[in-house]
Amino acid sequence: MKEAVEYLSHPEEAYQHCGASYICHKTFTDDKAKEQVLKLKGILPLVALLRSPSVQVNQAASAALRSLSFKDNGNKQEIHRCSGVTEAATLLRDTDSAEVQKQLTGLLWNLSSLDTLKPDLLKIALPVLMERVILPYTNGCDQTETEAEAFFHATGCVRNLSSSKQSYRQGMRKCRGLIDSLVKYIDECVQAEKPDHKSVQNCVCTLHNLTFQLEAEASALFSRMASLGQAVTRSDSQDGAGPIGCFSPQSKLPVQKQNFDFPDIEESQPSGAALLIHSKTLRCYLSLLNSSQQEETQEACCGVLQNLTTNKGIVSAVMSQVIVQKLNGLQVLGPLLQSNKVNLQRNAMALIGNLAKNPNLHSAIARKGLPEALNVLSAGTKEGNESDDTLALACQAAARVIAGEPEITKQLLNKSSCCVIIIVFSFSRYLPKSKKATALLLYNLWSDKELQSFLKKQGMSKSSF
Repeated sequence: MKEAVEYLSHPEEAYQHCGASYICHKTFTDDKAKEQVLKLKGILPLVALLRSPSVQVNQAASAALRSLSFKDNGNKQEIHRCSGVTEAATLLRDTDSAEVQKQLTGLLWNLSSLDTLKPDLLKIALPVLMERVILPYTNGCDQTETEAEAFFHATGCVRNLSSSKQSYRQGMRKCRGLIDSLVKYIDECVQAEKPDHKSVQNCVCTLHNLTFQLEAEASALFSRMASLGQAVTRSDSQDGAGPIGCFSPQSKLPVQKQNFDFPDIEESQPSGAALLIHSKTLRCYLSLLNSSQQEETQEACCGVLQNLTTNKGIVSAVMSQVIVQKLNGLQVLGPLLQSNKVNLQRNAMALIGNLAKNPNLHSAIARKGLPEALNVLSAGTKEGNESDDTLALACQAAARVIAGEPEITKQLLNKSSCCVIIIVFSFSRYLPKSKKATALLLYNLWSDKELQSFLKKQGMSKSSF
């Protein structure tokens, strides 16, 4: 290894290439070799070789740095200290070699997992990744496998960068062409029936991160929805009644039902951050939930929809109605409640709970979501599925819908299903969230006079609850 490091500073390119190739080969499988290179101060000359006029030397040096930085924070820091981010971005901007691009984007992806490097990566590397990799790939055609690999690495880097501070997310939302490119790629994969194409997961996870706290961090995106809520409130106030919107601006409590005219609150030609909330993008997520076999992709899609519906207010109410009424999302979400993937089932149940906050949707959820929620409770007792979060979320969603749609509830609720809830209550003595949620659900069932009368006819009494 000592000789290989010495070769890096040799005046002849053949020696430089040989040294870098040896280091790449050894460090690819041997973590101790990575430590050796660091101790021998081999990283600085490797970074210097990124400026070599030889494409072969560039490729070998970038591959060696990529291997050295894989799961090794010490080497990542040293590469950064040696101006590796700047040199890698410069070479990526200037090179015409697809193979060199592949190695450099892999290097940048490795570096992006270290939080202390993210500011420089966002400032120096992201613009070059956009210009040289992401935009050309999503706007071109007949891409090679090497170009697809570079795009995969670039989106992996972007994914890591999007998962940190608020200021990073805000900067990335404003990055020209980024969101457009990711959405375009996902949409094309959905249309081509390739839901698990190599970079789909990276793109969806990036968009998931960029929707985190979106309403608070990018309120201007929701100005049309906010105006709609204000207009509805003003109109109703003039009539001397209370607010008609799903939620009044001043209160978090649900009020009277109101349908929204979706075309009026959606841009016809969205771009940039506006795509994060557009029905076109949401339709992609639902399609991927239905067709992807990758659990992480499905969870990210569910997470995006949760982010957009999590608050109590006009924005989440409208987004919920877009998902359910415009995109028929319950057709996709209902079956996920029966998924044997524990995390996906929990996330889908949490999303149903978000949607159930909107009283406009209680009827639809009662028909297409409540039966599945009751089935989850039943399965939790029969199969010993001790997912405290999932059982609690099922009870919370059921409680919201039952309170809003007692007539439909009567069609679904019988002595058997009530017994299931009671069994869950007993079963959940070691599951604090489930115990509290089932207790509240049982209390609400018996407290509703209309339902109480119905349950008495089913042969149940107060002592049952």
